Amino acid sequence: MAQKETNKPKKARSFTAAAVVFGAIALAIVILINLMVSRINVVWDMTPTGIYKLTDSTTNYLESLDKKVNFYFLFDMDLLSTDTESMPLYNAMKEYSSYDCINFSAFDPDDDPDKVKELQEMGYSISQGDIVIECEGRSKHIPANTMFETHTTGDGTKTASTVYFTGENIITGAIEAVVSGKEIKVYFLTGHGEKAIDTDYTILKKNLAARNYIAEPLDLTVKDSVPEDAAIVIAAAPKSDISSNELTALNSYLDNGGNICFWMSPNEDAVDYTNIESILKDFSLSMDYDRVNETDPDLYVPNDPTSFRCSIVVADDTTKIDLTSGLKQFVDQGAVPVMTNSRSFSQIYNEGVSSENIFAGSLLQTIDRVGDGSSTAVGEPLGGAKPRDRISDVVLDLAMYSTDKQRSDAKIMVMGNAEFLDDENIYQAYMTIPVNLQLSVFSWMYDSDQALDFGIAGKERTFDEMNIASASDANVVNVIFIAVPIVVGLIGGAVWLRRRYSE
Repeated sequence: MAQKETNKPKKARSFTAAAVVFGAIALAIVILINLMVSRINVVWDMTPTGIYKLTDSTTNYLESLDKKVNFYFLFDMDLLSTDTESMPLYNAMKEYSSYDCINFSAFDPDDDPDKVKELQEMGYSISQGDIVIECEGRSKHIPANTMFETHTTGDGTKTASTVYFTGENIITGAIEAVVSGKEIKVYFLTGHGEKAIDTDYTILKKNLAARNYIAEPLDLTVKDSVPEDAAIVIAAAPKSDISSNELTALNSYLDNGGNICFWMSPNEDAVDYTNIESILKDFSLSMDYDRVNETDPDLYVPNDPTSFRCSIVVADDTTKIDLTSGLKQFVDQGAVPVMTNSRSFSQIYNEGVSSENIFAGSLLQTIDRVGDGSSTAVGEPLGGAKPRDRISDVVLDLAMYSTDKQRSDAKIMVMGNAEFLDDENIYQAYMTIPVNLQLSVFSWMYDSDQALDFGIAGKERTFDEMNIASASDANVVNVIFIAVPIVVGLIGGAVWLRRRYSE
């Protein structure tokens, strides 16, 4: 009887050997390509909005730039690379750093206090995640919380949130601003006995110039309107009220998204600021005619109860307007929040003003030592054309802010003192907190809006998804993506086994 042959035919064996060889070659090619791509650091952004790459507007601008720009990013890049939600920012930092015109430096501020101090000397209140851009002595500060925006929509019963990466527009705009030296105007009102920019705030004027802000006086008693190039208007301790015509001009400016700072030092004169108060009322703010005195000797400067310790109001999780978190680093370094010769303010809820469009909050307050909303500081009546009540037993607001969506996001800031930034006080240690608070307000009012707008739209953080309407549709999907591949694999395995042991 003939012996049954158990080996595969030579043709089958040669076919199997060829398949193994070609498979090995294909695997080697894939590995080689992967190594080459990793070497040249090529990234393909397949997202619909291109969220992981810079736009052509930025790349074309950077390629044409012939000046060196210092780029300081106060964060550990290795740590950032592990945060999935921050990938758009991480990739943007990598791309910016790849251009020859960018001197990129990323560091943890806790690990390099000398560099932090150097940036603070530029006049910025900085914290982790912030960015500072500098070119030829001009600089811009970009707060970390401006890199992303969350837009929430809903009908009251169901809401949805969409995250947008807005950092590229702000960063590229900041680079363009410091490179071009574009001048941004800050106007100081005159005509009402105010402190003057050219005599009382010469140091501030110089510091503002380093940030591309040009400070000039503005007399609305001889002008019909606020200049179109006004980034911010400041009223610094006016001794008298503005006129009706000035009120009309300032309201028109606010209607177009203007920004006004009222530094309202206490005034002993029998003067009511009726028109100024009408502006504040539209922003749900009220001004008191008083001078704040601290009655607790432990909280005020010896023999001067009008110079006292105060507290920084930290923004809560319900708002993206955060003007005070950057001040924490100064407190950690030993700075004590102090106010001197200050009046007080309060938030009001007046008729005709929609709380849905107005958002107001406090920045500095008298100290609440017990935590029940009471305070040992009192508001002693001072000035005004009519008698005022003494304010006591409650925490007093010393600096506040407000913004109105319906008026193109117009912004108001009130401070109970105008001397904190003058030449005599700006570099005093006890004014560190108010000074840096004001710089933070300047950035909020203008730097994060028009000044840094490069015309690049926010990029939505989107993900590919499949909507399955019913259980039957789910079963079909399971068959297509699970069952079918398994069946094909089983058939392939059966064919291979049959060929493997065929005669």
